[in-house]
Amino acid sequence: MNINFRIWCGVYLSKKSKKLPFVSAVIVNFNGQDYLRQCLDTILNTTYSNFEVVIVDNASTDQSLAEIESFVSDSRIKVVKNQQNVGHAKGCNVGAKVAKGDYLVFLDSDIEFEQKSWLSELVNVMENDPTVGIAQAKIVLAQNKQKLEYVCLNLDALGSWSATYGFDQSMFKTDFELMAASSGCCIIRKQVFDQIGGFDDDYFIYDDDTDLSFRVRLLGYRVMFVSSSVVVHRGGVLRGVSGMMLFHSSKNRFYTLLKNYELKNVWWRFPLLTFFTLMVSATFFVTKQHQEAKASLKGVINPVAELPKIWKKRLTVQRNRRVTDSELVEAGFVRNDFQGTLDDLKLKLKHMQ
Repeated sequence: MNINFRIWCGVYLSKKSKKLPFVSAVIVNFNGQDYLRQCLDTILNTTYSNFEVVIVDNASTDQSLAEIESFVSDSRIKVVKNQQNVGHAKGCNVGAKVAKGDYLVFLDSDIEFEQKSWLSELVNVMENDPTVGIAQAKIVLAQNKQKLEYVCLNLDALGSWSATYGFDQSMFKTDFELMAASSGCCIIRKQVFDQIGGFDDDYFIYDDDTDLSFRVRLLGYRVMFVSSSVVVHRGGVLRGVSGMMLFHSSKNRFYTLLKNYELKNVWWRFPLLTFFTLMVSATFFVTKQHQEAKASLKGVINPVAELPKIWKKRLTVQRNRRVTDSELVEAGFVRNDFQGTLDDLKLKLKHMQ
């Protein structure tokens, strides 16, 4: 798409959209009592006027519902109470089903919105460029707001994001394209979300946003980083490792690989990812961390057991794709090395408790 057409498109949409498009912010909560009030107080204080907030509670066992209920008098708030913890991915889909917005904004419950124009900045990017399918805010760390949280500049051969955690946020002063947007704070066109079938429920948690963005890209849409929309992540992401994290993060990388890559690239990526994950499991076993070893091993076994189900989803993705793997590699969004995985391992080892 040439620059003149994009400029014309931006002018046309600006004139057409005198009424602000309706936006639905979806927050999936599970035991987020410590962060919810600050999140909701600040999100309701945005300068953007045409929006709703859909809170999906995944059967929290803390006092989250009491916090949420203190906001229900605000007509902009909708609450969905799940009877069990269905996970982040399905929780987002549940929220999207009741959402009325032209755009969906997915948010973590521990995000804080000090900048009142954060939502306007995200909507402006989407309204002024129809080639953008999904966009992410600049997410900074609460403990040091000059530092960035993870930004997925690209994926390495094993599915790891580029390790930008802790980078100086001043390095990212302009908008640019990403491989994938973080669901910590991102906006997506409802039409595009429906077109790709939303999040994959089978992910439960971890890397579900990577898969979502991957499928958006395969349809030919762009994924953007919006430098002018700044939000604060209060909860942090580096909390050591757990069996649940190891299982879901391991299996979900296999799911993403098997569904989204062309077959010629599945053949060599799959055995490498299998080998790497088995080595991680063996390391845990040798160090007598048996629960972690079992969880990591289970993350390899599950995708094999679920292969018919995954392959059915793959057929849909591959049938609808408009962008080739080689185009993603040439654009720098997908790499054939393992640097991201190595950087991620070093970072986790450094911060493990």
